[in-house]
Amino acid sequence: MTARRPGFSLAEITVALLIAGIIGIALARLIINQSRFVSQQDGMLRARAGSRAALNILSGDLRAVTDSGLVQASADSITVRAPYAFGVACQQTLGMRVVSLLPTDSSLYRSSRASGYAWRDSTGAYVFVQPAIVLGGTCSTPAPYITTLGEAGWTARSVAVALNDPRTPVGAVVYLYQLVRYAFAPSVEIPGRRALWRTVLSTGARDELVTPFDSSAKFLFLVGNAHTVQAAPPAVLDSVRGIRVKLVGASETAPQGRNQPATFDLTTDILFRNNARQ
Repeated sequence: MTARRPGFSLAEITVALLIAGIIGIALARLIINQSRFVSQQDGMLRARAGSRAALNILSGDLRAVTDSGLVQASADSITVRAPYAFGVACQQTLGMRVVSLLPTDSSLYRSSRASGYAWRDSTGAYVFVQPAIVLGGTCSTPAPYITTLGEAGWTARSVAVALNDPRTPVGAVVYLYQLVRYAFAPSVEIPGRRALWRTVLSTGARDELVTPFDSSAKFLFLVGNAHTVQAAPPAVLDSVRGIRVKLVGASETAPQGRNQPATFDLTTDILFRNNARQ
């Protein structure tokens, strides 16, 4: 009689291999699914970060816009008169208007160059004078009651602005502005994709702010005191009270398991806060 040797039978080994294979396939699918989930979440976070970064930059300029501050508009591009310094009119001298400036962000002031200036008339409407050259100036008679203020980080400052509008009364609110264009246009950093560009027209400086954006990113327009949303700009741009920005950020590459980049739709309204007719 032959003694039985210790070990596994062929049937036992086959069952063990089958079970191991099933477990291996399940683990592989779990790892792949987790990897795809992480990739999709990463793409979504990148798209959302781009949208939020663009909104922070846009809102700084657009919230300060006043009456008649929107000078060009389309679904892909807007041009605004963006104020960067406010003050009051002191006097006229040598064909220039001297303005006593209120303290403002010193870095913003130094990096800006005036396209023009605006003064507010007795009806509350702004009158625009463009182009403008800003030089140093001093407030004196006939307005000795106007005090030029200074604070930490801001030296008391008055400027002389030309061309002068002789209708500007002493004590009128005045602001310096630069023409700024925001546009969705082809990206340089990521060829074949769209970016949000900011152009300062007085200097020609053009910066690619954030990229990439989906093709559905665009500007819409809040018209009238009811803030009615319009896809196309109205014929009279003075009726625009704000901008609805559809910032559809996108990831640079498609997440694992997808053919298209991840997107994040950040749509928000930015009202022109300095609009006197609100």
